[in-house]
Amino acid sequence: MRRMSGWEAVCLLLAVVGLVAAPFLSAGNAVAQQREPILVGEIVSASGAFAVHQHGHHGATLAVEEINAKGGVLGRPLQLITRDDKSSGEEGVKAFRELAGMGVVAVVGHSFGATVLAASPLARDMRIPYLVNMGYTAEITEKDGHPYVFRTFTNERVFTRAFAEMVAKLPARRYCTIAVDFVYGRSGTAQILGSLRALRRDVEVLPGCQYWVPIGQMDFTPYITAILGQKPDALLFAGMVAAPGEAFVKQAKAFRVFEQMQGLHPTLAMPGNSAGLRREDIPEGILTGSDLPYPPPRPELRTFVEAYRRRWNHLPTEAAVHAYASIYLLKAGLEKAKQVDREALARALPGMTYLHPSHGWVKLRPFDNQSTAGWWFGRLTWDPTYGRAGLADPRYVEGEKYLLGEEQIRRLRALGR
Repeated sequence: MRRMSGWEAVCLLLAVVGLVAAPFLSAGNAVAQQREPILVGEIVSASGAFAVHQHGHHGATLAVEEINAKGGVLGRPLQLITRDDKSSGEEGVKAFRELAGMGVVAVVGHSFGATVLAASPLARDMRIPYLVNMGYTAEITEKDGHPYVFRTFTNERVFTRAFAEMVAKLPARRYCTIAVDFVYGRSGTAQILGSLRALRRDVEVLPGCQYWVPIGQMDFTPYITAILGQKPDALLFAGMVAAPGEAFVKQAKAFRVFEQMQGLHPTLAMPGNSAGLRREDIPEGILTGSDLPYPPPRPELRTFVEAYRRRWNHLPTEAAVHAYASIYLLKAGLEKAKQVDREALARALPGMTYLHPSHGWVKLRPFDNQSTAGWWFGRLTWDPTYGRAGLADPRYVEGEKYLLGEEQIRRLRALGR
């Protein structure tokens, strides 16, 4: 038998070592693969007319940090990739396309309704789960809904219908309305008036007293003067939101508008609509509501508010708490799917129940992916505990009873095709 040369012996040794080490090297690669981050796209209105929604990024980041500190999801950390839609539908579409190309497993969005409606068809066509946490326009999950868009909070149908029930009990009969002229401004006003008229046939909007304010306009003196001249019993200004809403309240108070008529605004107590109001700006008694009321009435919400304040050194808005809840829902969906896969996640999310800090345990309805979250109602006041606009005597209204049923959703979507 021929004796092996020194070189042949070395080769044989290396081969044996390779065979023995191969399983361990493969296992090591698998572990390394598991630790690769799960990419989550994030679209934020960080600039433009609706830049108040940028706090959604802070809420999402807080959730990601908490989740990663506890081991991540399926053994891997989450990583946000963030883009600014500049409060523009066109920019939102560009941002969605860019994120999709980067391989994100899902997109979360803290934008207003028009941007969501512009980006939503891309989620459907590209088959990417889109977890919407701002944009209350009902169409997002009704007429324009599809299997890849999920709204993790309420929609305008809940708080407008519930608000109309409350308003119908007031003696007011003669109304004026004013709203910023954008999707929610018109749809929210129409929803409230439609529901109110169905409950009270004697209600009327005074002729020529329905005003639509161009986006970007901040001087409301001509509108206020005209409204005072009409002398209505009540003023519905539901569509005055974000910075225009705050400016309108300040200017209306200077004219003592709400001393002469009942003020009605179902969302004015939302932080995004009232964070800039100071104690001296607030007219007492406006009937309103919020999905993040101050002071926080639920223990889970107080815990979130304090954690958020410690992390960011300011108070959260509704965009922040909805984004926070969305990231935890995304985590639960991936764990239910047991894999990091867009299609598997889209199949896992419908019907899931999850804990929302503002609303408690809510459900994503399986036939329209709309959350059953409700709304908090009360009267606008000053909250000395947190030093901001708050909600006096808050009461919670469950959302499910005000949403459209499954057959109604099917008919709407069939008409929209």
